[in-house]
Amino acid sequence: MDEPRARADARLEEALAGAGVEDPRIACRDRLKILRTEQPAAFAQALAYFESSLVPAIADGGEPPLDAWIGYGRFIAERGGPGRTLAVDAAGRAAGYEPPAAGRLVIFVPEDGRRGVTPLLVPAAPSPAQKATFDLLVRRRREL
Repeated sequence: MDEPRARADARLEEALAGAGVEDPRIACRDRLKILRTEQPAAFAQALAYFESSLVPAIADGGEPPLDAWIGYGRFIAERGGPGRTLAVDAAGRAAGYEPPAAGRLVIFVPEDGRRGVTPLLVPAAPSPAQKATFDLLVRRRREL
């Protein structure tokens, strides 16, 4: 692993240790697997963004790691079309996302309702309202 990437990974690990959120790389990897098979050109764009924008921004300290990963997740999700990035607070109220995430569930909701909602940052211990939002919009569960 090259030095900037190792620094970026270390900074993300530090941020994750104190943030109480799930690792955002997991959702990004899942979405990248889909892009690789369904949209190879978009997959190439996502890899280029990772190397030229995400890693340097985190490694050089130019952007907080979790904010940078939210931006990368949004970039990946937007390869499928436009949408809105929303933050859901503990009470279940959604609003346009503005950093920092601070205990909020952050999701990308595509304009095309046929596409799935992409989780960008998920609290490790979501509130009941956040869990219900995640289950309904991301997992598409309709039962309680």
